[in-house]
Amino acid sequence: MDDMLDFDPDQLDDSDYELLQQYLQGEYSPELAELLESYGGYDDDSDVYERIPIRNLYENCVIPTASQAMSHVIPLFMFCVSFRIICLLAHTVFKDYASPLKFLHFVSCVFGLMILYRFFEFALVYIIASLIATYIIVLLTSQFSRPQVGIFVSVFIASYILMCELIIVDGKIWHSMRGAQMILSMKLISLGFDWSSGAIERLPSILEFSGYCLHVGSVIFGPWFSYKDYISGLQENKPLCKWWIIKVLFSCSLAVLCLIYSTCFTSWLIIQGSFSWLLAYRDAQSFRFSHYFVSFLSEATHVLSGFGYTQTADSVKWDYSVVRPDKIEIPHSLVEVVTNWNLPMHTWLKTYVFKTARPLGNFVAVLLTYGASSLLHGLNFQLAAVLLSLGFYSYIEFMLRLKLASSFDACILAKRCKEKCDHKYQIMNPFVMLTNLSFVLLSMFHLAYLGLMFDNSSDEEMGYTMSHTLSKWSQLNYASHWVAVGTFLFYIVI
Repeated sequence: MDDMLDFDPDQLDDSDYELLQQYLQGEYSPELAELLESYGGYDDDSDVYERIPIRNLYENCVIPTASQAMSHVIPLFMFCVSFRIICLLAHTVFKDYASPLKFLHFVSCVFGLMILYRFFEFALVYIIASLIATYIIVLLTSQFSRPQVGIFVSVFIASYILMCELIIVDGKIWHSMRGAQMILSMKLISLGFDWSSGAIERLPSILEFSGYCLHVGSVIFGPWFSYKDYISGLQENKPLCKWWIIKVLFSCSLAVLCLIYSTCFTSWLIIQGSFSWLLAYRDAQSFRFSHYFVSFLSEATHVLSGFGYTQTADSVKWDYSVVRPDKIEIPHSLVEVVTNWNLPMHTWLKTYVFKTARPLGNFVAVLLTYGASSLLHGLNFQLAAVLLSLGFYSYIEFMLRLKLASSFDACILAKRCKEKCDHKYQIMNPFVMLTNLSFVLLSMFHLAYLGLMFDNSSDEEMGYTMSHTLSKWSQLNYASHWVAVGTFLFYIVI
């Protein structure tokens, strides 16, 4: 391309200038092509993309990415492990001098505020405002209509998110703190519904309420966990052990590896200029692995702060999981993708949205569930389009495979059959294996298409626009949506 500039401007006549002016205005003609060729051999396909040497990738991407990530999260880890140690001390050394739980609620609240300030500085006032306003709403509505507290809290949270998105908060600031606000909103709504249903017997004090909502191990990256889990975790406070340390190190290692793969290796393995669907798969996979990074990070901070264990009769298992990448990268179905994308959020949506809306019908409940998820993620056309499309896709696939499994008496349901099911044709049957493989490939096709617009472009800081989303999908001729329509028609016909 540099050869194009290797010419003498004095050699150009008026007609040449007119042709170059057309080029600058986006016009292209055979005469212009001839002119450009005469000054350096212009070629439409002159861009050649090559992989950089692995050593350069390591020095210029892997090391800086890992270092920058750790510099951001190490303070969060320090606060989490400090909270864990304080919990142990409160239950052993200081238990005779004060109420350990009140003190721990206070520490949880203070540490949460400190880490929020480190990440968002004074923008944390928007999080504090929603917390205080929600507590006031809970107090007021409990006086005359306790069963409706969850509804009132949900309406307020939805309204607050919309106002912040559209009016109150600068777009760039809100986009940066959207994840923390989403986790807080989930905690507030779940607490409201648990109080309404009687799952929480006593209304939490403002200190207990704040300690739960601002818990240092989940206030930034999540995960969501219920108020009852928070209280039981503080009360039981399991001692330190090697499995706790191993779990934290394992989750941290996976987080860093996923970030490095997303940032450095996806574009290195599938270089620019490749087949369009390979590029779509690359961009979608890069986004998925960045999501795994956040998920494993939230897993690590949750466990590091003393939560996320399973109590058995004779032991404690630190086996908490937020995401299952193997179920997403090679999915049995889109239903499996939705379930394993964020396990705590799936539980939250199923408990507080889907079951609440189920009397309206399964299809309406599914739409409301994905609508709630879209709203929690922010008022963003791109996310709403992806989530609602995913909702339609997964529902169509679920119903189609249910009908096929019933018709052929085979293990081809959207949800994996148990080891010993009642179907005539089991999982190892060649017909069953081929059918399930077809749906695996179909799910991977849809995921590549839906994740295409998460491409780390300049729009990312403010949130992707409608035009960005539609332009990306139009590059692939809306193929996934047409396939979904065809799948639905096939389901109707059979």
